[in-house]
Amino acid sequence: MDKMPTAAELIEKYIQLRDHLKKLTDEFEERTETYRTSMTAIEGVLLDEINRLGGQSIKTPYGTAYRSTTVSAKVVDRAAWFDFIFENKHRDMLTTHVAKDAVKDWMETSQKSPPGLDLTPIMKCNIRKPTE
Repeated sequence: MDKMPTAAELIEKYIQLRDHLKKLTDEFEERTETYRTSMTAIEGVLLDEINRLGGQSIKTPYGTAYRSTTVSAKVVDRAAWFDFIFENKHRDMLTTHVAKDAVKDWMETSQKSPPGLDLTPIMKCNIRKPTE
């Protein structure tokens, strides 16, 4: 009958696996950097060509290159942003993400949950190397 590994053995094995995975991930990132750089350069050349032609895409027997536009938004004036949202009834421009750390801090101080939230505590096992 096999004996159950000890906590020390499990922690040792976990750290070995994590370190090995990091090494493999780093090696993968290093080995594929040239490919990612080349792909980015090709995307740039093709986007320049699409723009030069004044079109939206270039279709070839090997595939189609097409341009798309994404928008990145960052709040730089919180008061102005909220004034705009609420004065113009554009709540659809807001998301309902919850700042978990702020909620946790508030709950620790107030000893209650904020209204309108369904809170689920999630237990997780974390493992760290010993301090040296």
